[in-house]
Amino acid sequence: MCRDCATTATTTAGDPIDAPPTPQGTSALPATAPKSGPNPVVVDGVTCWRVGTDDRWQLARDAVGCDSAREFLRRHTDADGTPLRWFGIDHRGSPQQVRIDPDGVVDLLSFCETFGSGTAFDIETARPASPIEPPVVDLQRVTASRSTHDTPQVSALTAEPAPRRVVVSIDAVETIAVAPQPTVATPDPGATTQQLDRYGQLAAVAPGVINPSGLETLLRTPDPQARATAVEIFESVLAATATSGLTAISSLVDCLDAGRVSTLYALRSLAHIAELYPDIVAEEVDPVIDTVTADSRLVAAAATRLLLYVAEHNPGAVLDAVPAFGSLLAPTPTRARRQALATVGLLAKPHPGAVRPLVPQLCSLLDTDDTAFRISSTAALGRVTAAYPAAATPAVPTLVAQLDADHPELRANAVGVLGDIAREYPTDIAPYTDELAARLTDDDPTVRSNTAGAFARIASVKPRHVEPFTDALIELLDDEWTRSRVHACWALGRCDATAAADALAECHHTDPEESVRQRAAWALERIE
Repeated sequence: MCRDCATTATTTAGDPIDAPPTPQGTSALPATAPKSGPNPVVVDGVTCWRVGTDDRWQLARDAVGCDSAREFLRRHTDADGTPLRWFGIDHRGSPQQVRIDPDGVVDLLSFCETFGSGTAFDIETARPASPIEPPVVDLQRVTASRSTHDTPQVSALTAEPAPRRVVVSIDAVETIAVAPQPTVATPDPGATTQQLDRYGQLAAVAPGVINPSGLETLLRTPDPQARATAVEIFESVLAATATSGLTAISSLVDCLDAGRVSTLYALRSLAHIAELYPDIVAEEVDPVIDTVTADSRLVAAAATRLLLYVAEHNPGAVLDAVPAFGSLLAPTPTRARRQALATVGLLAKPHPGAVRPLVPQLCSLLDTDDTAFRISSTAALGRVTAAYPAAATPAVPTLVAQLDADHPELRANAVGVLGDIAREYPTDIAPYTDELAARLTDDDPTVRSNTAGAFARIASVKPRHVEPFTDALIELLDDEWTRSRVHACWALGRCDATAAADALAECHHTDPEESVRQRAAWALERIE
């Protein structure tokens, strides 16, 4: 209903109409239509009907396209004359139709698909003329029978503690509307496994209608099978609203040793919580770490996912899991191994000493054909070798083999690790300058910069290995990346590259970055 819109309303012919005499704040108007004056009218291209009396009226939007005021009132108000709710406000604050008179199955299902999977609906039928009780979810087309003349049907699951599948013919549906969000109570603790299974079906398709307050009680049931079903239900609910599980973390942790199914869904439930509240779950990670090496791939994947969420915010909380992660690392990628490797990479930066024992496993991962796996491995190696250059020296030939990889991040990581090793063991990298030189002109700026840095470290003790590539290093003095120019100055200075004197002098006087100008001056002093 809208009174103010009358000031801009026009007749269907485009003529203005008089504003309603009804003052602001009046009580509800009679569910009738004025007998005089224009009806319907148009507001911003939308058809509206004048409702009330000739003396007291306001406008009401037509939601379905009626031909008369009588039809409009019949289809837009209930038996008492109270307006039916046809429009609501969506998450963007825009009007959204929440009630339709469907023309067919496609129209009905398309309407339902505009809302979340957990939305419940009221179906009002012509036979009988009352909504199906209770509200329903998971509306689906019923597969057509052999007869092509049968009326199309839809099925739905009732939103109640003991849900049932109901079927209704489309020609019996008068309207379908978004229901006031129901909260379906949890079955009693003594519910049978069959009752819990049916309740679980509802939770799987519409977790938003489940009342989570009673689920924690079900997690403590002594029946292992019932508890396994209960924790699976809880996981469905937490996937939609993780905050529902904040008070049940201890109960979920207790389920980690209650059998494989209970463990799996307890871990998944805790992971949903950890994604949003990692600090809270971090206090309970010790029992989770014990499940990382489980025989089940699904359990290991759920555990490593949970620990990855925690490590992203608090790496120190999962340090005790490093040996378990090490037992997972192998050249054949799985979800659990990818997540374990990602977590190791997070730990390696603040705690390289804790990850150092895993360097042999990280090096072994470079033999896989999976590029993403090798990128993650070289990233973790780089964080360890930044603190412990000797750690990856046995893998130098394997790292050199990555220099021709198609992915620039893998090439950059590999060169970076080789540069880290060259900081303390330049003689181990010096024999590979021919392979490294090709990367001085790489398309990727990080690769070029890391390569020039590796050459600078090699040149500190083996300048003769770098001197053949002076021309390429001089070209880097014009590189778009500041780090590339700095590293090139560094390498040229250590080579005493007199051929680079003019270019270095130009950098010293004209480069826009002070760091480059200072390094060029340093190189010139060495050459002169």
